[in-house]
Amino acid sequence: MTSYVAGKRFLVTGASSGIGRAVAARLAGAGAQVAVMARTRAKLEELAAATKAATPLLVLPGDVTRAEDCAAAVRKTVEALGRLDGLIHVAGVSMRAAARDTATQVFRDVMEVNFFSMIHLFQPAAEHLVNSRGHLVAVSSMMGRYATQLRSGYAASKHALQGFLDSVRLELAPAGVHVMVVSPGFVKTDISLNALAGDGSRHGVMDGAIAGGLPPEAVADAILEGLERRRRDLYPAGAKEKLGLFLSKWSPARLDRLLLRSNVT
Repeated sequence: MTSYVAGKRFLVTGASSGIGRAVAARLAGAGAQVAVMARTRAKLEELAAATKAATPLLVLPGDVTRAEDCAAAVRKTVEALGRLDGLIHVAGVSMRAAARDTATQVFRDVMEVNFFSMIHLFQPAAEHLVNSRGHLVAVSSMMGRYATQLRSGYAASKHALQGFLDSVRLELAPAGVHVMVVSPGFVKTDISLNALAGDGSRHGVMDGAIAGGLPPEAVADAILEGLERRRRDLYPAGAKEKLGLFLSKWSPARLDRLLLRSNVT
């Protein structure tokens, strides 16, 4: 049976590792033409070499915090692939520090990567997505729905991302553009290793919950299904994170008490 994404053209950010890498590989394996963006060319080229696809991955090194890099990635994708059927924005960074001990610049850096990057990508891509009645997808986090200790900047950036896309969804609905926010729970990636400490240094610790989280491929599979079904929101997560989501809506004070008793690191 032909895959829904076969023949469609996608740009995937954060494709050098984790969820972004898994999404790019799954799309290409299902017959899509895929452009991949991340800062490290060597990792993108390694992914391209390892991915078996009829059309080789288009490697686009760039920094999502730079508006000119994002505009260039969109332009080069359309020039090389002919159109843009979907933008899947995965690139992101976390933090691990108490808010009162965190330098202001760390909050700014997290917002640049997790929030402003979406604007940098969306604005040059919007016209192309309208033309294709395509897909705008962002990988957020459960922290975009509720927050835990030591992640204030991360949660703030993901709440901002959620609000931005909820508004954009309404703006683009008349044009037939599908907007989907993916809010995973714990996923086994390097996100905690690469998280920013309060002084901006690398956290460098693998959280136990992250180490035992979902494989990135499971999130990628959910995203491909969500594209076909044109889902509004996805929550690929374990039972504990989904309980937190439920309580955040219906009993937030109880969620607070549970988080205060938990060993959040």
